Amino acid sequence: MLFVHRVENLTPGIYAYLRDPAAGDEWKAAMRSEFLWEQTHEGLFLLVPIDAGRIANRLSCDQDIAEDGFFGLAMLARFEEPLRERGEWFYRRLFWECGLIGQVLYLEAEAAGGRATGIGCYYDDPVHELLGLSGHAWQSLYHFSMGVPVEDTRLTTEPGYPWEEERTR
Repeated sequence: MLFVHRVENLTPGIYAYLRDPAAGDEWKAAMRSEFLWEQTHEGLFLLVPIDAGRIANRLSCDQDIAEDGFFGLAMLARFEEPLRERGEWFYRRLFWECGLIGQVLYLEAEAAGGRATGIGCYYDDPVHELLGLSGHAWQSLYHFSMGVPVEDTRLTTEPGYPWEEERTR
C-alpha cells in the first residue's frame, strides 16, 4: 500500500501496488468496497484520492519521516495461509522478503537522487482498519518512506574512548 504525497504526475492518495496481478480479485474482495481500484500504471491502483501524508504519519507510529517524503508505504503479505502451509519458520521468511524489497527501494532512491528509510514501528491494526481487512489472511509487516535527505541535527559524533579524546586535543 502506498501513501502518495508528492509524486510528480501522480494524484496524492492511497494506492495498492500488486506485485502479483493474480492477487487483485482477492484484495478487492478483502478490502473496502468503496475503494476505486483505478489503474494508473501497471500494477498500481488508486484506491482513494486524498492527502495521505498525515495518514502515513499516524500509521507509522506518528513518525514525521512517513509524511515528509514523496511517499510512504506499508508492505502487506499473505500471512495466515503461508504459515499454516509451511510452518512457523516461514514467519521469518516473510520479514526477510520485506527487508529485501526495502534494500531495492534504498538503491532505487539513491539512484533517483533521493533517500529512503525503513520504518520498523507501525500500527498494524489501524492499517487493517483503514483498508477494511479483517482476520490475519493479510498482514502489514514493514513500513517504508522515500524522499529527499534531511540531516538529523540530533546526531553528533563524539570520541568513543578516553584515548581518542586525547588525540583530538
